[in-house]
Amino acid sequence: MTQADYPKLRISPRSLAADAYESDTSTDVIEDSLSMIQDLGAYNRWVYDLLEPHVAGRVLEIGCGTGNITEFLTQNADEVVGVDPVARFVDRFRQRFAGRSKVMAHRCTLGDLTPPSEDVACFSTAVSCNVLEHIEDHVGALKQMASHLHPGGKVLVFVPAGPIAFGRLDKELGHFRRYTVDSLRNAMQDAGLEWIEGRYSNAVGLVGWWFNSVVLKKTAVPGDQAVMFNRVVPLLSRLEKWIRPPFGQSVIGVARKPLSAALPSQQPVEYRRAA
Repeated sequence: MTQADYPKLRISPRSLAADAYESDTSTDVIEDSLSMIQDLGAYNRWVYDLLEPHVAGRVLEIGCGTGNITEFLTQNADEVVGVDPVARFVDRFRQRFAGRSKVMAHRCTLGDLTPPSEDVACFSTAVSCNVLEHIEDHVGALKQMASHLHPGGKVLVFVPAGPIAFGRLDKELGHFRRYTVDSLRNAMQDAGLEWIEGRYSNAVGLVGWWFNSVVLKKTAVPGDQAVMFNRVVPLLSRLEKWIRPPFGQSVIGVARKPLSAALPSQQPVEYRRAA
């Protein structure tokens, strides 16, 4: 199938929800974080390696940011379509992938996308990395992700884990919550998806996040710590391949859109960040 054969995304006129992100103070904190993470190649590779077995076909990336995970998605996907409500993130994304015909980004929220029809969906895989925690109605967001998938298509979610570590950093980043495997599974099942698997990742990182966010009450991730952590990621990732940790800084959830039953019709999700 060529790009011309794919069903076309329909995008509503620029929404107030997307505009609200431009003036949100947490957007500046997120931008600084994205810039720092862009240089953490080993960490980004680790995140993608956890998702990679389930990435296939045409991929919708929700909250694509500046393209840190997109770079890896292109290795397995036929095409990657990113969406993000922040104009400056999308501008940087487009500059980064200029000239690559199988990668594109739209400045909009997930709620601005409308499937081409009730019977024709665009994507085989929906990927969301460190996004769902920013959305108050996360079940509604998951339903909308699934509405863009073929029956049997997969939703891949990577989110912060460990409610005990929720602190000042999370508030600065606009997080509503941190997850457990159980709470993520419940949200995906409540959205009408069939749970496949979930696991924790980065047990060491959870300790560091808790100390910085809860104990020291830092308002940004220390850059020097992130660089040092990136250097030990190859060792940590190998260890966690052999022994799955019972907790972690992040949790990965994989679920499937039912083959036989259509999901209920969706109501637009109100995208609002935590105060």
